[in-house]
Amino acid sequence: MIFNPIFGQENPFLDSLVNVLPNASEDTNKVILLSDIAWELKFEDPQKARSLLDSALSLAKALNYQKGEGNAYNYRGVVEDIHGNSEAAIEFFEKSLLIRQELGDKIGVAKLYNNIGNVNDNLGNQKASLQSYFEALKLYRELGDSVRVARASYNLGISYENVGNFQAAQEFILQYLSLAEITKDSTAMANAYNVLGNIRTEKDDFTAALDNYQTALFLHKSQNNQWEIGTALNNIGNTYDSQGEQKMDKKEFDGLFSFFENATKYHLEAIDIRKELEDLDGEGESYNNIGLVYKNIGSYYLKIGDPKQANEYWERALNFLDTALQIRQELGDQFGLIEVYNGFGDVYRRQGKYKTALDFTKKYLAIAEESNNEKFLQNGYKDLARLYNSLGDFKEAYKWRKEYDELRYERYNKDRLREFESREVFYSDRQKEWENERELLVRDSKLKEAAIFRNSLIVGAIGLLLLIGLIYNRYLIKSKSNQELESKNKIIEIERERSDALLLNILPEATANELKENGKAAAKKYESVTVLFTDFESFTKIAEKLSPEQLVAQLDECFRAFDEIISRHNIEKIKTIGDAYMCAGGLPEKNNTHAEDIIRAALEMRDFMTQFGEKQRKEGRPEFRTRFGIHSGPVVAGVVGSKKFAFDIWGDTVNVASRMESKSEPGKVNISKDTYNLIKQQFRFENRGKLIAKNKGEIEMFFVEHLTSK
Repeated sequence: MIFNPIFGQENPFLDSLVNVLPNASEDTNKVILLSDIAWELKFEDPQKARSLLDSALSLAKALNYQKGEGNAYNYRGVVEDIHGNSEAAIEFFEKSLLIRQELGDKIGVAKLYNNIGNVNDNLGNQKASLQSYFEALKLYRELGDSVRVARASYNLGISYENVGNFQAAQEFILQYLSLAEITKDSTAMANAYNVLGNIRTEKDDFTAALDNYQTALFLHKSQNNQWEIGTALNNIGNTYDSQGEQKMDKKEFDGLFSFFENATKYHLEAIDIRKELEDLDGEGESYNNIGLVYKNIGSYYLKIGDPKQANEYWERALNFLDTALQIRQELGDQFGLIEVYNGFGDVYRRQGKYKTALDFTKKYLAIAEESNNEKFLQNGYKDLARLYNSLGDFKEAYKWRKEYDELRYERYNKDRLREFESREVFYSDRQKEWENERELLVRDSKLKEAAIFRNSLIVGAIGLLLLIGLIYNRYLIKSKSNQELESKNKIIEIERERSDALLLNILPEATANELKENGKAAAKKYESVTVLFTDFESFTKIAEKLSPEQLVAQLDECFRAFDEIISRHNIEKIKTIGDAYMCAGGLPEKNNTHAEDIIRAALEMRDFMTQFGEKQRKEGRPEFRTRFGIHSGPVVAGVVGSKKFAFDIWGDTVNVASRMESKSEPGKVNISKDTYNLIKQQFRFENRGKLIAKNKGEIEMFFVEHLTSK
C-alpha cells in the first residue's frame, strides 16, 4: 500500500506509523497499525481514515481477529460522528458493540454504550440516549470503575437537565459530585456545582443557583481554570440579573438596583478574562449580557418614574449590544446574531420605537426560521404580535399571536413527550434496583415477623382484658351517635355524587377513578389513537362582526353539538383552544375502531355545520366555515395540573393532526395516509397527493368524500 498523507502540521507520531506500514506483515499487528493511523487522521483527512479502516476491517475478518474488527468499527463510528454522519456512526458503533459483547469485553461494551448515548443525544433521541447511558453506568458499576461511573452519572445528569426532568438530573449530578469529593477532583466538583446552578436556575430558585455558581467559581479559581472562571462569572452575572428582574416584576424596588450593579460587575470581570484568553465568542456573549442588564436597569428607572434615566441606560444597552453584534458578525455566529437582534428589538420596543423594533425582530426571526430554532421562532411570533398590537395593526397581531400559540402548544407536546420518555427510562432502571432491594427486605421481614408474632401473643392477652371493658362503654356511645351519623352520611353521599359528576365532566371515567383512588393519574402511552382537530376559517373577521355575547353563544352552540356527536361515537373530548376543537378516539379505553369512529363523527360535525351555516345566512349572520383534520398514531395521555385538572395528550401525532386541519379546506375532512390505511375499506376518498405541512415536510393527504354503503 502506498500512503502519502498531506499534513497541515507536523505529527511525528503519525510519521513513524506511516513509515512502518509499507513493510508490515499481513497479521494482527497490521490491523492495529492501520487503525492507529486512521485514528490520527480522523479530524484532518476523514476520507483517508475511512479507507484505512476499511482495509483494517478486511484484514481482521480474513484473520478472524475479532478484537481488531471491533476496534476498527468503533474508530469508524468515531470518524462518522466527528463529521456529522450520526446515523452511520450509530450503525458502526452497534457492529462494534456486538463483537465486544461476544468477546465479554465489559469495558469496551460500556464505552460503546456511552458513544451511542452521545450520538443519540446529539440527534435529540433522548430516550435511546438515556437507555445507552444507563447500560454504560450499570457495567461501570459492575466493574467497580468509579471514575467512569462518575462520568456516566454526569452524562445522565446533563441529559435529564436537557429534557427538563430536573429531579433525575439533580440526583445524577449529586452522585457525580459525591464521587468527585471522594477523589478530591476540584475541577469535577466545580463542574457539578455549575450544572446544579443551571438546574436551580431553570426552577427559578436563583438564591440556590447563585450559591452553586459561587462555589463553582471558588473551585475553578483554586485550579486556575481560566476559561471555566469566565463561564462561572458569566453565570453569576446572569443570575443577579434574573434576581433583579424577578424583584422588579414583584415591584419590590427596595435594594433592587444592587442586583443589577452586581450583574454588571461580574460580566465586566468575565470580559477581562475572555480578552486575556482571546476568546472572541465568550467576549461577544458577555457584551450581549451587559446590554441586557442595562436594558433592565432602564426598565427599572421607567417603573420608578424617571424616563430620562431610563433612556440613558437604554442607550448604553444599545452600545453594548452593538459591540456584541460586531463580534458575532465577524464570527458568523448565527445563534449569537439571533440573541443580539432580539436584544435590540426589546430595547427599541421599550423606547416606544416600534418600527425599528419590528425590523430587528424580523431579522432574528428570519435566522431562526432558517436554522429551525423553535425557541426563538416562538419568541419572535410573540414579539411580532406585541409590536403589531402597539402599532394598531390588530389583524397582523392576531395572526402572529395564533402562530405563537400553535408553536407553543407543539413545543409543549414535544417537551412533555420527551419528559415522559425520560421518566420511563429512569423508573425502569430504578425498578430493577428496587426489585433487588425488595428481595432483601422480604428476607429481613420474615425474621422480624416471627419475633413480632411471639410478642403480640403476650400483648394480645393483656389487651383482650382491656377490650372487654371498653366494648360495653362504646356500645352505649355508639347507639347515640349512629342516628347523627346516618343523617350526616346522607348529606355526604349527595355531595360525593355531585363531585363525582363534576369530575366525570372534566376527565374520562377510568382516569377519574384512578385519580380518586390514588390521588394522581399516571401518564400512559397509547400506540394507536386517532386525533381530530377542527377550526373555523376567517374567525377573526367573524369576531369583528359579532358582539362578544353573540360570538360566545354561537361558539357554544357549535361545540355543544360537537360534544353530543362525539359522545355517540365513543370519542374523548380533549379541549377547545379558542375557536379550535380537539378530540381523540382510542383512549382512555383502547379499541380498534378509533379511526372509523373519528371519521364518522367528523362527517356528522361537517353536516351539522352545513345546516348551522344555512341558519346563519337566513338570520343575516356570518357563516362559520369549518376545516377538519385527522391523523392516527401514538400519543402519551395524562392529567395535567394539581388544582384545575385537565386530561390532555401529547406527541407528534397531535402536531400532525393539527397540520392536517390547517391544510384542509372549509367543509372538508382532511386525513393523513396513516389514517387512510386504517379505514380505506369503509369510505371513499379524494387523493390530494403529497402536500407540504409546516415543519413536517411532505405528507400524503386525502379528503373523505362520503360513506360507502354498508
